Amino acid sequence: MHNSPLRFTAPPRRVPLSLRVANFFNGGAQLGWGVFGFGMIFFWVFAGNADFSKLTFHPDGRVFGRVTSVVDTNASENKSHIRATHYQYSVAGELYNGTSYTTGGTPAAEDEVTIEYDEGNPSRSRIEGMRRSMFGPWAAIVAIFPAIGLAFLIPCTLWGRKRNRLLREGLLTTGKVIDVRPTNMTINKQPVWEVVYEFHDRNGQRREASARSTDTTRLQDEDAEPLLYDPNDPSKACVLDEAPARPKFDVNGELEGRPLAAALKLILPGIVIGAHALMLWVKYGR
Repeated sequence: MHNSPLRFTAPPRRVPLSLRVANFFNGGAQLGWGVFGFGMIFFWVFAGNADFSKLTFHPDGRVFGRVTSVVDTNASENKSHIRATHYQYSVAGELYNGTSYTTGGTPAAEDEVTIEYDEGNPSRSRIEGMRRSMFGPWAAIVAIFPAIGLAFLIPCTLWGRKRNRLLREGLLTTGKVIDVRPTNMTINKQPVWEVVYEFHDRNGQRREASARSTDTTRLQDEDAEPLLYDPNDPSKACVLDEAPARPKFDVNGELEGRPLAAALKLILPGIVIGAHALMLWVKYGR
């Protein structure tokens, strides 16, 4: 339950940064960050090593090169081991190194091979008949895993943004519970319920607002639940007691910050962003 809701100051009101952070990186967004971050591991391993040469590589030069070594990659495709063939070649007197991949037969070290290269950038090359990356383009299908994370992350982040806007600009009123119904969602095997409220805007028009939770106790623990709505669009409303960042007020009705909650909610996004920024640097920035 919130404290002193009737002393809630009039809009526009100050929303502490820590409270905005706690709302923006809410529980649903945390789930999205987790799934997105985990899915990106597969993205980097497979899609990040997928060969899109048919779209991105159009060789217009050929030269003979020499195989320097052939190694197993410990990866496989259709139960066939993928092998990496390292080679050297020379264009206009300058020596280049390259690696091509295949699941078929490979030449031996010191064998002469035909190298296809881009005359505009001779360092971009491949052995004729092989590919420039470890996996075929089919590997990009793993992008579905981070996409699932984004499907959670984006709407939950937008919800947090909406809540912050309503905390700053919303008008305070109360709503009466008119329905509690199950949704098709579950969190940790617990069903998610939707609580529907009826309220009247400043023009006296009947409106509805809703909140979702696996535990609806705090969402219907009062006869009239305080909520905020957008005076310019009353269809946009939020219940103050809705998780995850129920606001608290000081004696003057000002919103209080939530520094600890904000710090905790920044940990997972920080790890995900930092880890994948490092991957970008390792793959493209060095």
